[in-house]
Amino acid sequence: MIYSQQTAVPPVPKDPYEAQRWEHTRLRRRLSEGTWEQDLIYRLEVQLGTVKRQAWGLPDMSLNIARNIWRESSALYVNPPDVRHADEAADELISGSGIIARTGLWSTMQRFQERTRACNEYWQRVHVDADGRVVYRPIPPDMTLAWASQDRPDYPVTVWELRLRKLPDGRGEAWTYDVLDVMDPAAPVYRVHMVASGGDLGDDVSALYLGRDYSGDAYPYRRADGTPILPYVLYHSQRTGDRLFDPYEGRELVEAALNIAVHQCHLSHVIKDSSWPQRWVVGAEPVGMSVEGTVRGQRFEIVTDSSTVLALRATDETQPQVGQWQPGGNPAELEQVIGALANRAAQDAGLSPSDVQRMGGTARSGYAIALSNEGRREMQRRYASSYRDSDERLVMTTAILLNRAVGSNYPESGYSVSYRAIPLSGQEMEARRRHALEMLDAGLLSRVEAIRLFDDSMSEQDAVAVLAEIDMLNGRREKMEAEETPEHETMESPELEAQEEAAERAAGEQDED
Repeated sequence: MIYSQQTAVPPVPKDPYEAQRWEHTRLRRRLSEGTWEQDLIYRLEVQLGTVKRQAWGLPDMSLNIARNIWRESSALYVNPPDVRHADEAADELISGSGIIARTGLWSTMQRFQERTRACNEYWQRVHVDADGRVVYRPIPPDMTLAWASQDRPDYPVTVWELRLRKLPDGRGEAWTYDVLDVMDPAAPVYRVHMVASGGDLGDDVSALYLGRDYSGDAYPYRRADGTPILPYVLYHSQRTGDRLFDPYEGRELVEAALNIAVHQCHLSHVIKDSSWPQRWVVGAEPVGMSVEGTVRGQRFEIVTDSSTVLALRATDETQPQVGQWQPGGNPAELEQVIGALANRAAQDAGLSPSDVQRMGGTARSGYAIALSNEGRREMQRRYASSYRDSDERLVMTTAILLNRAVGSNYPESGYSVSYRAIPLSGQEMEARRRHALEMLDAGLLSRVEAIRLFDDSMSEQDAVAVLAEIDMLNGRREKMEAEETPEHETMESPELEAQEEAAERAAGEQDED
């Protein structure tokens, strides 16, 4: 079988809706990965035209408000989460020095959350190699087609993953689909197909890339009871419950990022080209102008500077006149406008104004968005429920694949994940301590609620256990102190009391005299 060499440009899916989803998601990915220069140039040319855009020079990519917000709101994995299971047999898998931790998964998840925030969804594919090592491979949603069951519309049962593979004859590369389908548990599918024209499934090439067709009874990804599963886990930035992909949520931030970048280019242009008074001349023309630009847009240009002499040539018999206008733009005012737009974009994206720290020359200048610690804790609380379900499924999938691949016996369900809150600063700790003591004294707060004020990730059960341990330690210390204190130091002597009373009477009689 002969395949023609193909380029690395991904094919377009057959479904027009999926094609639009891929295109928009790739724009978001470029913004999150720093490869959006051509998108900015296109936006500049649409708004300015080619001649004016070329006059502005290189595009200024120093401000990307979307990536700034996505990064600041991704705080779940600042510290590795705590993974628990009631069965001690799971410790080797989930402990701080266990199999999952040694893969480096949790150290990559902060960047992964930023990607998920950018695209609204992202995949993790779990793989166990021939040596029994676990590998986690992030997959962007614009490289997959997926379908869910009607009963659970936000959980996939069929995945087509687009992958670029080398041709067996070594003559180039070709796009393929990894097709995995567990819609029918009795007949699961795992095959590799070439991508046909139009983006549909082409020839079955499973034998070339997998060695065989792993469908039906040969399907490798199963629970201990034989139920087939997918080796993919889909993460949602925020669950909707009624669909697999939500690609256009937050599109306003994407548009704002590109438009604000255009304004930033304008600011750079003003600073270097029109932040000084504009000179004008009547009855004369500059000497030495050259033609600049390309066929798409040409302009006449002459270099002026404070260290150069500008030569003028009279154009008629009248006396030439030379004057000066005010600067063509005010960089300070333009910067304030951009800052206000960036701040509004942050608020529209769900960031609380009270949690946003404006970074710049002073505490209230500039327009880079940075969240306070309390703001980042709020982001942790907001996204924890969406990511927790996927993290628990990822750990469960890892256990299942390891059991089938190496014959281990890890529990295949019942894992729980909790996230560690960003530590409190000294000022925050003192403020919460005073608040807790005042509320306890007023009887408006329980001890369980009070201790949870110092750790947002602590569950009620954990708080009860901590208080029980504290009470036990305090009771033990009081008992030890009582045993070490002599009895005469803890009991008042009758003779001593009589002497004190006599002394008080004598002092009173002396005062009367």
